[in-house]
Amino acid sequence: FPGSERDLAVVVPQDLAAATVMDAIRGAGGALLEDLRLFDVYEGAQVDQGARSLAFRLLFRASDRTLTDAEVDTAMTEIIAGVAGTGGRVRG
Repeated sequence: FPGSERDLAVVVPQDLAAATVMDAIRGAGGALLEDLRLFDVYEGAQVDQGARSLAFRLLFRASDRTLTDAEVDTAMTEIIAGVAGTGGRVRG
């Protein structure tokens, strides 16, 4: 069945390891999160001092059906809450 990709950029404290954020994403993403990749790290004028932006590509897939947008949106809501638990927030 086809997967659904989403990108997520989060702002986290500069000293927070990307692996910690990835663990939180995996934990919150549940069984539908098939793959997670860090594809960009940004530190500069567009983020707060002492912070950095991490951008991730997430792949959601179910083995028995095509996922609906609502299912992926629900998983993303859980993931955003998991990232907040690390001290991060969605980059806006």
